Amino acid sequence: MRTCARNVLKASVRSATAVLSVVLLASCTSGGSEAKIEHLCTVTPASEEDVLLRGILRADGFTTDINNRTSRVVEGLERDLRKIDPAKQTLSTSMCAYQPTAQEGSERARFEFGWVPRTSKDAEPSLSDGGRFEVNGAFGESNSFLTKLLVRCDMPGDLAEPSESAWLYAKASYTVNTGRTDIDQAAKDRQTALAYLMTRRVTDALGCENKPLEKPPVVKPLPTP
Repeated sequence: MRTCARNVLKASVRSATAVLSVVLLASCTSGGSEAKIEHLCTVTPASEEDVLLRGILRADGFTTDINNRTSRVVEGLERDLRKIDPAKQTLSTSMCAYQPTAQEGSERARFEFGWVPRTSKDAEPSLSDGGRFEVNGAFGESNSFLTKLLVRCDMPGDLAEPSESAWLYAKASYTVNTGRTDIDQAAKDRQTALAYLMTRRVTDALGCENKPLEKPPVVKPLPTP
């Protein structure tokens, strides 16, 4: 009986140790995964975003500056939509900036998001020397340094009503182009495609029920009015 008791005790200890090891391993794995998905800024090597960024930044590599985690981006946009002024756009919420590796200064690509009332003058084209475009139902304007994309985002719950009268806007700034004179239409289209893909991450995080940016970006420049 005593031998049996000792064996049972040893088995119990081994079992508890194994369970503890599994729990600790799961905790470590979960923590690692969470660190990868808790923000919207990760760019996977060889992805479309990666190719576009390297071309726009003219660099083989880049560093990522995370301005706000996913929860902060979503909370800020939801809060701003609830109290949106019917006459003007909300302040933008910064998400990410990308800078060429080993380069100092302000040369980067930066992405911010907010809301603009559909009847506001802020929703009208306003960029100096900007060209208008449409991309899978979203639309906006772009010049050498800035792309502004407007997207219909049908929000769920109590945000459904205010989202019916507002556009989600993305503002992508490309200070990496400062001083350049070779930004042609193809370059602007690349900037617009990248803004579209980064905005898709935000519409997914917000849970836009109309899923507005599911298709691959196909940029169509529009004639100047």
